[in-house]
Amino acid sequence: MAKKKSNKIISAFSIFFSSAKTYFLYLDQCFKYLSFPIFGQLIGLALIFTCTYYFNINKENISNISPFFENHLYTIFYIVLLPFFIIFVKAIYDYVLAFCGLNLLFYTVSNKKKVKDINFKANKDVIQRRLFQYILLMLLVSVLLVVPPLIFVAPIIWVFLCLSFQVFSFENGTSAFKAIGRSVELVKGNFIATSILLLLCGFTTYWFLPNVFLWACEKISVTSFLINKIELIAQMLPLNHYNDILSIVNYEIDALTIAKASAESVITFIVIGFSLPFRCCCFTELYKLYDSEKIKEFSKSTDDIIERATGKKRKN
Repeated sequence: MAKKKSNKIISAFSIFFSSAKTYFLYLDQCFKYLSFPIFGQLIGLALIFTCTYYFNINKENISNISPFFENHLYTIFYIVLLPFFIIFVKAIYDYVLAFCGLNLLFYTVSNKKKVKDINFKANKDVIQRRLFQYILLMLLVSVLLVVPPLIFVAPIIWVFLCLSFQVFSFENGTSAFKAIGRSVELVKGNFIATSILLLLCGFTTYWFLPNVFLWACEKISVTSFLINKIELIAQMLPLNHYNDILSIVNYEIDALTIAKASAESVITFIVIGFSLPFRCCCFTELYKLYDSEKIKEFSKSTDDIIERATGKKRKN
């Protein structure tokens, strides 16, 4: 038993490095797939804030154009904002679907010769047909991680829940509740190996890579460019009101501080967003390691997914 556990711990490290290789193999296609979900959110927010900025400095001039504009000023403003808000929401929706769509992708193509043209839409369609259960799964996982009585053991809970989305993606017809139960069942007895892979992925994609890119962006003045643009909008905020509240804890903020934090958050968000395929690949391979028998049991039923996603029929 000890040897088996040791082998799985070694396999966790092996999965981490092999997944990195697979990730870079498909980086170009994953980048195209995630470009709108990631940049769409940022572009949508940037357009909303930019529009709000120019509205605030020009609203008196707009009101003076005609009585109609004066009477319906904010209605017109919200109508103008609506397309930008739709872009933002659609980008979030596509990114959320990517959680499971990428799992299906790496189930079909990992450790195989590179597939030139992947039909990402087919992977997304599989999830959209079970959209209600998928949203329920995301809500359940979120609640379990933030509910006050459990928040102190959230890291342990996350270890047990980390394969929920893989179970939901691969085991057709599995409900949100059953996906969580199956994840706990798979991780039970493999807690150390799972924790190691989670730590490796977390450290790499949430700390190391973002800090590398923050350093690089600072060197090539990307960060300072973002700070200058964001500071213009931050100056419009009621900072005096905020500082009155923050004076209770002897803290004060200014437009530059907000701009710096926002610029760094944007860069970090982009890096973490584009590293999602790597995390999906890691835990897809971990799922296959923990439940190879189940993989054999339902693999025959995935022929249609593989054929639509890769354009090739599965070889037995």
